[in-house]
Amino acid sequence: MTIRASAAAAAMLAASTFAAEAQQTCGGNYTVQRGDSLSLIADKLYKDAGQWTTIYRSNIDKIPSPNQIRVGQSYRLPCINGLPVGLEGGTVLQANAAVPKAVTATVKPQDRRAPARVAAAGNAGGTIRLLAGDDFKPFTNRLLLSSGLITELVNRSMVAASGLPEHKFVWVNDRSAHLDPMLSEGMVDLAFPWKKPDCTAAPNSRACTDYLYSEPLFEMLVVLFTSKDRPIAYNEISDLAGVRVCSPLGHGTLAQRGSGADYLSQVGARLQQPVTGRECFERLENGSVDAVALNEFTGRMLLRDMGLADKVTLELRRPLSIEGLHVVAHKSNPRAQEILSSFDSGLSAIRDSGEYVSVLDKHLSSIWSGL
Repeated sequence: MTIRASAAAAAMLAASTFAAEAQQTCGGNYTVQRGDSLSLIADKLYKDAGQWTTIYRSNIDKIPSPNQIRVGQSYRLPCINGLPVGLEGGTVLQANAAVPKAVTATVKPQDRRAPARVAAAGNAGGTIRLLAGDDFKPFTNRLLLSSGLITELVNRSMVAASGLPEHKFVWVNDRSAHLDPMLSEGMVDLAFPWKKPDCTAAPNSRACTDYLYSEPLFEMLVVLFTSKDRPIAYNEISDLAGVRVCSPLGHGTLAQRGSGADYLSQVGARLQQPVTGRECFERLENGSVDAVALNEFTGRMLLRDMGLADKVTLELRRPLSIEGLHVVAHKSNPRAQEILSSFDSGLSAIRDSGEYVSVLDKHLSSIWSGL
C-alpha cells in the first residue's frame, strides 16, 4: 500500500515537473534595469557578452546607438541556443525539445496569396521578377531556411502588399551584374538586398540618380575581421590609414556605385574589392590584406564554411557602420515607384501584425544555432 502510494506520488511529481518544463519559454521581452548595458544583458541572459549585437539588431528602432539604452525600455530578445529562458512573451518550449538548429533545405519561395486575390490582382504589368543571389548568406541563399532571412521577408511583404501581380524569384550568383545590366536593362523588376546610399553626401552618384529604394528590411553591423596572428591597432577610424582592407563588391561598407561609406578611403585605407567575401578571407589568410570589412553575419558564416572561425577576430567593440538592406528598382522601369510603394505597404503590414518579428526570431535562432 505504502509502495503504491509512493509510486503514485512519484508519478504525480514527475507529471507536474513535466508540465512545468513543457511551459518553459525561450526568448521574450526584457526590461532594461539600472546599470545595464547591452553586453551585460547579453552576458546575463545568453551567457555570451558577444551576443549584444543580436539584442541591438533586434531592437534597432529603439536604440539610437549601442551605448545609449534607457532604463525601463523593453527589448525583444530572440531565442538562441535555448536562451534566454523565463522571459515574458517568450516562445513556449516543449519538454525535452531540441534546441532549434540551422535548417538546410532547398526551398524556393512561392507566392502564397489566395487564388481569389491573385485573380483580382490579375497580371497587369506582367509577373514581378525579384533578383537575388546565393552568395549572400544568411540573407539570400536557396539552401537556407526559406532561402534566407531577407528572401522570406521580401516574399511575405509581397504577399501582404495590395494591388500587385504575381511575383517570382530569379537567382543569379554574380552580384556585380545585378544592378547593371540586369536591373538597369529591365531583365528583372526588383533586386535585393542592397544598401541605400547617403544621397546627401553623393547626390550625383548613379546609386542616387538611377535607383529607387524600399524601406529597410533589416539593419546590420559592418565590422572589421582581423587575423589573430596579425592583429592591428584599431581604436579609432584614423588608425586604418595605410591598412589593407578588403571588402567584396556589392556586400558591405565599400560597395560599388557610390553606395558604400567613403570614410575608409578618406582616411587612407588601401582598399581591395574582389567579387566575393570568400576571396577576401582567402587574402586575409595568406596575408595579402590586413582586415576584411563585411557585415557580421555574412562574415561569420563564411568563416564557418571555410574553417577559419578560430583564426579570425571580429572587432565588435567598434563597428564600421550600420547598414540597412533594401529592395531596389531602376528608375527606367515605369512601374518602379508604384511597385515599391506597394511593397513598402506590405512590409508595414507584416511589421504591424507581428509576422516580421516572428520571421526575425526564427531566422536569428537558426543562424546562431548553426555558428
